[in-house]
Amino acid sequence: MHTPSPPLAIPKVVYQSLRAAKADEAELAQMRRKRLNKERNHWGAAIVLDLLWGAGTWIVGVVAVASGLFVIHEHVDGAPAAFLQCAAPAAIGVIGTFAAFLLVTKIQANLACNSTIVREFNNMTGSLINLALWVKSQVLSGKPFAAPLVLSDGNDNTYVTNQIGMTLASVPYIVKYSGRDVHIIPEGLPLGQSAELVAAFKSYTQTNATGTTGSMTPFAAVVLMLGEQIDAIQRNEKKDTEYAVLFAQLNAVTGAEGNIRAATGYNPPYILDALLYVVFALFLILTIVSDLIPNNGVNAIWIAPILAFCTVVFFQISDRYWNPMSLRSKRSGQQPLISQMCVATELAILAVFSRRPLAAQAAEHAALASPAPAPPSSFRLRLGGA
Repeated sequence: MHTPSPPLAIPKVVYQSLRAAKADEAELAQMRRKRLNKERNHWGAAIVLDLLWGAGTWIVGVVAVASGLFVIHEHVDGAPAAFLQCAAPAAIGVIGTFAAFLLVTKIQANLACNSTIVREFNNMTGSLINLALWVKSQVLSGKPFAAPLVLSDGNDNTYVTNQIGMTLASVPYIVKYSGRDVHIIPEGLPLGQSAELVAAFKSYTQTNATGTTGSMTPFAAVVLMLGEQIDAIQRNEKKDTEYAVLFAQLNAVTGAEGNIRAATGYNPPYILDALLYVVFALFLILTIVSDLIPNNGVNAIWIAPILAFCTVVFFQISDRYWNPMSLRSKRSGQQPLISQMCVATELAILAVFSRRPLAAQAAEHAALASPAPAPPSSFRLRLGGA
């Protein structure tokens, strides 16, 4: 009697590695779910932060200065006469006019930088979606980087994508995190669910063995990966025109990123910002000493903060928003357009690559709609002669 062989025993090390891989897959899926389901913006808290950032420091400082000067004016002998000697309407007027000019100029520059970054980010995401559409139209079955992948979406379900779609969807996040000047964790990007893409990204961005700064930037690395993927997809294809269009769209992506990097990287000489604060602080002190305290007494303590609130506070708030990529989406008093564009681009590229080509769908529908072939006609087997 044959006895069944015992089931094949899985080595403990292999079993533990399989469990770790499953845990990693679940963790990566949860990172995707959190990435696509942003916490709603807390407008109230964001406005409070704006006021604390822009008005808090100046109001507290001006109140402290005005209170100290008022105490000196009231309790120090000879202080009132000394305060009146500081009255110089012409000089204060010139200083105030120049301070206002500097403030308006800086506010316009900050808002222009904000607008430029949002506009170029939108151009970049549009080029990425165009690139995805062009790649989808050129993808043939069996091509590397275009093979469909079924992955967990973090909501107990799955979705279909491919490696080039995951790489394309990662570009906006890389640009955003680079503009925020934070370390990029590739596992948190759309490409993070592909071990092959993560390994390639790390190999391009890591420093060499000697520790010198010879590594590629994250954006350069992901663009190189896209170029290699497009090359692999177009290999052995006689479609030079389409090939040129793909790289033209990739060039548009790099151009928009270059404009964003130029907007975030450029800073005027730091001495200009320092002089702005010095000029405005000088204007406030002279105004308090020569006008507000002698003419308004203790009321100068609340009039001076209003003067600061109506001027320099607006510059402080604009300085907070000059780089919209540096703000967390849930603590932004501005519509979090950068984060919204990142999510929308990932979903759009997913929609492009998750659908089957229309030609394949039409072929299947035609096959289903065509009538079934007729059965073969019967025949008689003849034996012998006629």
